[in-house]
Amino acid sequence: MLLLKRANELLADNQLREAEFMFKAVLKENQKNGPALFGLGRICMRLEEYDSAIYYLKRACEYLPKMLDPLFALADAFIEAGSPVDAKTVLEYTLTVAQHNSQAHYQLGQFYLDHGFIDNARRTFEKGITCPKGAVTAFMLYELVQIAPKANLDGYLTPLHELLNEYDNNRLKVVVYYALAKCCHRLDDFNQAFDYFKLANSTQLEYCDFRTEYMQPFYDSIKAHCNSDFFESPNDKVKTTFVPTFILGLPRTGSTLLEQMLIQHSNIGSMGESTVISDKLVPFLMHRSESAFPECLQNLTTSVLDHCRALYIDEVKKHRVGEQTVINKLPANFQNIGLIYKLFPEARIIHLTRSFNATAWSVFSNHFAENEPYFCSLSEFQLYAQYHDDTMHHFKAMIPRSIYSLSYEDLLDDPTMQIRKVLSFMYQDFQPQCLEFHKARHKVHTLSKSQVRQPINQAPRSNWRHYEKLMSQLLPAQNTE
Repeated sequence: MLLLKRANELLADNQLREAEFMFKAVLKENQKNGPALFGLGRICMRLEEYDSAIYYLKRACEYLPKMLDPLFALADAFIEAGSPVDAKTVLEYTLTVAQHNSQAHYQLGQFYLDHGFIDNARRTFEKGITCPKGAVTAFMLYELVQIAPKANLDGYLTPLHELLNEYDNNRLKVVVYYALAKCCHRLDDFNQAFDYFKLANSTQLEYCDFRTEYMQPFYDSIKAHCNSDFFESPNDKVKTTFVPTFILGLPRTGSTLLEQMLIQHSNIGSMGESTVISDKLVPFLMHRSESAFPECLQNLTTSVLDHCRALYIDEVKKHRVGEQTVINKLPANFQNIGLIYKLFPEARIIHLTRSFNATAWSVFSNHFAENEPYFCSLSEFQLYAQYHDDTMHHFKAMIPRSIYSLSYEDLLDDPTMQIRKVLSFMYQDFQPQCLEFHKARHKVHTLSKSQVRQPINQAPRSNWRHYEKLMSQLLPAQNTE
């Protein structure tokens, strides 16, 4: 028991190798020790060794039949390993043995939602909110107010208000405020919706430990280091088995829609919103040069860049993407364009744009898990958008042939023509199935996961106009055009 306790303490401190040694020591004494098997499975998940995780978690589930967490972890491992059918089987089984557990309903409902089974998700969440209340009830209601029929919405208001009264947890209240706001919006009570959106944003802003203005030196430094000398210096001759493609820009500008349209093409795959550049490549460069980003981009040698390319290619392999063109749709990669160009001089970069007010309102009216100020304040987002626009203007002047700009509004107005143009930029021919994106069952884990299961419509471009006068209270008048 002492070994097991120490192993879990090491795992909590992210000392993975030490924890692994301890868990394996426990298994030497008893090969059927469920908690030790579960611990090893969690370690493999953190190390992204998903096949090994599945092995350990299957055994953990066998010896911990009354615990749900190993089952949830096994489902996650199957998803990461590219086996969503197996994940679905695990989650559906979990619900049969825990019919009154709200977390079991939430996990299965989220799986259905992520994979486009909207009706299944709604039914699962509906049953879930009848289970004994817990924090997860708020998250199920948050999803329901967006996907349920309008006739059901009044019935969600009372349980949402009860959650506000029963829980003294401001982080949970943020979710409830967003749910109430979205419910009121769909009920056409726009003044009340705006009040709840303001409450959600102002409450979440309290958890942000910095302000957007602190980022100005960072973006100024990117432009200073990624200057004409940087781009005019000779590039390596790079050969890859795929064409790296990046969809980037501000959040809520249509990246999920564009990605889902493009990956219907037989030659195009996606690794989603991969953070491999900021999580693995940049830390390696910073450690190697003993300098911060973007200063670490100076004096990039071929061997250093080759190592970074290998890290990126390894990530592509982990995502099991084998198509000719591989998309990374992380919006914030706009700040990494200089590094992207040096790694892959032939990379295709697609910059999505959208009218400021529509974008700002979409950010303001959606719950982002990250406590970053530009996600929960219109004025903070306005400043972030300025930094983004200045940075993109700089990069477009430096490497205009590598960057294609696409307006979200143009994509809504004429999807066929715009997809043809994007595909041409990506060296691909048009395929009609790109317009049938809403019928697909690819996993979508972004805020747009339910919207992209519907055909293109014009509602996203005008939703903000219900709040035009109210927005003017939080933004300068010239920005409400």
